[in-house]
Parts: sequence; structure tokens; C-alpha cells
Amino acid sequence: MPDPPATDEDSFALFKSLAEASSVSLGFAFVVGWSYLASYYRTFGLNPLELDLPLPVVCTTAVYVLYNAVWPILVIAAPSFVWIFFGHYLKRFRRGVTAVSLAFSLFAVSLASASLGRQYANDDMLADSNGLPNIAFSTRLAKTDQPDCVDHETYGSLDCKLLLHSKGTYYFFIPIPNPGESLTKSGNLNVYTLADPDVTGVHILRGTE
Repeated sequence: MPDPPATDEDSFALFKSLAEASSVSLGFAFVVGWSYLASYYRTFGLNPLELDLPLPVVCTTAVYVLYNAVWPILVIAAPSFVWIFFGHYLKRFRRGVTAVSLAFSLFAVSLASASLGRQYANDDMLADSNGLPNIAFSTRLAKTDQPDCVDHETYGSLDCKLLLHSKGTYYFFIPIPNPGESLTKSGNLNVYTLADPDVTGVHILRGTE
């Protein structure tokens, strides 16, 4: 009599394949998201390791990056197509080819994400960019060396842009007014900070595209 089908073994193999695919997908998402965010905030002069970026934010950023950039998707898809069409010639070297393909894909995608992060950061530094919201603060501080968007017990002017709110601190800056000028002509881009206990109110104006 023929042996009964090994349903348990098939189910375990399927579960193992799904777990491996999920791990690889999560790894790709983390590499893409972290490369983008680290490059973005580093362009503003911040250390991304000090910002305590949550893992879900890093991974979901990968979706945004892949949506806005085409060639990282092509880089990920290229090894898959190579394996589909030439896999039968490479069966003897399956593990090696898989490892090399994954390493190449991770390296290429991280470079693409970092490049896109720098590009978007440079665009968001400009006053006419809608990527970041304008912000004004009302604070408890009577005297401060902050820009005009910060005022005592009343809202300042909406001429600053909010870069990030992380670990109880607001990071904001005065954008570059002239899109045709470089940072060397406009001066340094200063990123200011305000702690939550010093802030009594926040006025955010988000532009539309």
C-alpha cells in the first residue's frame, strides 16, 4: 500500500517557508526604512541613533520609499527574475547564489534609499516645500535666543518648519527662502530644539500639494 501523504511535514515546510520569507521581507523593510531616515536626518545635521526612531516607523517608511522610487523595486526584482530564468543552471550553487543575491540587493537598496533620503531632505529645506509643516510655538521662556516662530505666552510667526518631535523634544528650523540659492550662499541651516515642558502651545500649518 502507498504511504499516506505527509500532511504534517508539508504543513511544517510551508510554515517554515513563510517564516523565512517574512524574515527576509522584514529585513528588507528595515534596511530600506533605516537607510532613508538615517540619510534624511543626517542631512539636517542630526544623529539618527539619538532620535529613538520606533521600529514600526522605520519599517513602514520602506513602503513610502518604494512607492516614490522605482529602481529599488527593480533591484529587488532583478535577482528574482535571474533565479526564475536561470535557476535550473544554478541548482548546484543554490545557497551561494541566494546569499550573493540577497547581499547585493540589500547593498543596492540601502544606497538607493540613502540617496533618496538626501534628495528629499535637501528639498524639504526650502521654504516653498510642502514636505514639512510650518510651526509656531508659545513657550514659558521669557527670554530666548530662538527664532521668531517662538514667543513668550503667545504664538510666534509661522516661518519655521517642524522637522521632528522625538523623545519629548521639538526639532525645527528656518527654511532656505530662495530655492535658487545653495546652503553656502544662504548660510548654515540651524536646527533648533524645544523641550516639551517649555512649550505651552503649538500652532501647526500644513501645506497642501
